[in-house]
Amino acid sequence: MKYAVLAPALLALLSLAACGAEEPSDPDAAASASASGDASKETFNPCDGLDITPVEKALGAQLRVEKGTSAAPRCALLPEESGGTAYELNYLPFDGTLAEAWKTMDVKSKEVSEPEVKGAEDARLVKQQGVNSYAVTGFVQNGTLIQSFNSVDLEPYDGDAMDRAAQALLEQLSANAP
Repeated sequence: MKYAVLAPALLALLSLAACGAEEPSDPDAAASASASGDASKETFNPCDGLDITPVEKALGAQLRVEKGTSAAPRCALLPEESGGTAYELNYLPFDGTLAEAWKTMDVKSKEVSEPEVKGAEDARLVKQQGVNSYAVTGFVQNGTLIQSFNSVDLEPYDGDAMDRAAQALLEQLSANAP
């Protein structure tokens, strides 16, 4: 059931990636391209320098940052206590606007908002309440960088806390954007 709730959000992310053309077919080349085409630079990771304290405060729970390795980068915020809200973060360089990318997405949720995020050109939040779960997907655009996250929690979840944490995470991603 957890994955059924995430499917629309994942489709939205895949649609966004499809809009971003010019992605190399070789994964190693894609990682290099993401780092401004300079192989000597480290690939951007949304977790680098991210202040999760406001997210934890809004959520009312402790999180830990999972950054993966240089060979397999990842950015996830995982609950310290079993059964809490988990976040998977990603990004995509995109020459257009989030509004342009949004038009190509097939977002099924009726709960889409455009929150104000300091320093961002645009942002979107998509909320979905499932039978036994609650999910929030967020997007924030700073220049040609669109960062996104998927969050999910199973019952018993606190949807209001997840909504507050989503707004806090959008703020932090925008503030941390290169």
